Amino acid sequence: MKLGFTRLLAILSLFMLLIPAFAVGAGPSLAQEETRTFPETGKTVKGRFLKYWNEHGGLPQQGFPISEEIQEISDTDGKTYTVQYFERSVFEYHPDEKPEFQVLLSLLGTFFYQAKYGSVGAPNQTPNNEAGSVLVPETGKRLGGIFLKYWREHGGLAQQGYPVSDEFNEVSDLNGQTYKVQYFQRAVFEYHPEEQPAFQVLLSQLGTFQYRKKYQAPQPTVVPPTTIVPPTSVPATSVPTSVPPTSVPPTANPCDGIPPQKNMLIDSDGEAVDCGRRGTRFAFLGQGFGAGEHVGAYLTAPDGSVFGANFQLDADGDGDACCVVLTTNSSFPTGIWALSMEGVDTHNKAIGYFKLIP
Repeated sequence: MKLGFTRLLAILSLFMLLIPAFAVGAGPSLAQEETRTFPETGKTVKGRFLKYWNEHGGLPQQGFPISEEIQEISDTDGKTYTVQYFERSVFEYHPDEKPEFQVLLSLLGTFFYQAKYGSVGAPNQTPNNEAGSVLVPETGKRLGGIFLKYWREHGGLAQQGYPVSDEFNEVSDLNGQTYKVQYFQRAVFEYHPEEQPAFQVLLSQLGTFQYRKKYQAPQPTVVPPTTIVPPTSVPATSVPTSVPPTSVPPTANPCDGIPPQKNMLIDSDGEAVDCGRRGTRFAFLGQGFGAGEHVGAYLTAPDGSVFGANFQLDADGDGDACCVVLTTNSSFPTGIWALSMEGVDTHNKAIGYFKLIP
């Protein structure tokens, strides 16, 4: 079936999302020399903040920077700190602490929970009593299931803080849909069962909400589309290999197992294609965005690695973001990939799943 892409496709070359290397035990002068400017938002992260960003989840966990470093009076203790806002967090610099604790995250989850539900808390909370769940005595809340797994695998106490609520259903301020959520001191977990397992727990963009609330931040700078890349320097031993032919039944379809597309059309040379061999050229058109909205993009590899794009798209009057064109090559591991687009204003997500086969 033809997709009917009538717009001019932006033919994109590929780039490697480089992660700056930091020497173990590097002193202050070395850390401050390390900088990275993010063309997605035009903001620069440097020194200790960049080191923390790289070592604590990067883009999926913290999001893009949405401010430069600024001086701000803390809502927690009334002291003034150097801070920097990211989409999902706020970094605070505490020079009086030990080196490993000099970068701390603001308690955004606590602030938003108290502002929204007051001292009585959210109604209709349900403590998680699944097998393996735990009671957190510091707050009296229970943590279990997929939220406990995510908490443990994504920084635990230092990154997420203690839970300040039990699980409950909440209507999203972004899209009006109802999700199971749990509030933590530094984050809000949302459960999205319709997504692939790697994307079923998503974090609210508390940093964006707080920054807009305090400073009415302008929209990120739009950068002309240029590049998205897969890993090219991954050691061969760490690259997922294809399934040996002897382990696949002769009648099996190698293109089976691709998840349903979410607000995304995928085209290859004029045909709807979401599976092919390395060397296939895929074109992605995201849908459901606001008219003229800026849309960011990133690529997720079969092993969960995330590679950001150094550009944003502009949705047209119909809310379509066209187009990201990706030409795969021999450096792409086989398996299921995902090209994700996210609206800057609506936070609408379009995810295109595609499979590379041997």
